[in-house]
Amino acid sequence: MVVGVAEGLAAGAEQGSGDDLFLTIEEEGAVVGVAMHTPPHALFLSRMPPAAADQLAHALAHRGRQLPGASGAMDATSAFASTWLRLTGRRAELGRALRLYRLHQLAAPEGAGGQPARAGAPQDIQLISRWMREFHDEAAPQAPGQDWNRAAARRIAGGEVQVWWDGGQPVAMACSSQTAAGVARVGPVYTPPQFRRHGYGTAVTAAVTKAVLLAGARDVVLYTDLANLTSNSIYLAIGFRPDHDAQELRFV
Repeated sequence: MVVGVAEGLAAGAEQGSGDDLFLTIEEEGAVVGVAMHTPPHALFLSRMPPAAADQLAHALAHRGRQLPGASGAMDATSAFASTWLRLTGRRAELGRALRLYRLHQLAAPEGAGGQPARAGAPQDIQLISRWMREFHDEAAPQAPGQDWNRAAARRIAGGEVQVWWDGGQPVAMACSSQTAAGVARVGPVYTPPQFRRHGYGTAVTAAVTKAVLLAGARDVVLYTDLANLTSNSIYLAIGFRPDHDAQELRFV
């Protein structure tokens, strides 16, 4: 996640601000964790020892950094929040409990009707923009929004979108990140409510995963909301396996 955002900023594909912050936490000359804060988003933490998360909280509080929340690996965010709340007098609310899955071996899905997925094209920008906004409003309405048209155009131009069609109409989409440090991340995956329970989401997720593997990704990962039992079963069915639990915390 951190490397992907950093590379996007460096390449001009992502819009940054002068307030963006990227950090390493070191112990005896070795990096033991990394973090980033790109307002208005929450602080994102990699996996790291609890002592490193504690050290990070002290450093950011000392700088007077304002954080709307923290997200990332469960152990790291819990340790960070414990110190942050003590230093700032705020309290934390759980936004979402998440799980990161890593692809073990891609399995072809069965049962989805329609045609094989095709890459998103410029004429799909309005459709993908709408679906990205609907995914945001359904899955993470508390998260900051963005210019959905611009985001859709950028992702389509980067070859990051696959669309599943059935009966001559688009019924589902899956997006991926650009590969960074050998890793590509799948998401968002979205099927409008009227097209659900037909296997489209499974099929288009497998399609975008295959596309990033063919493009050279060594590993493929994705985050799921633990409260969404359907999406978790979909990813298990096509070869993803749990890697670690994560969470999104809001500081209030």
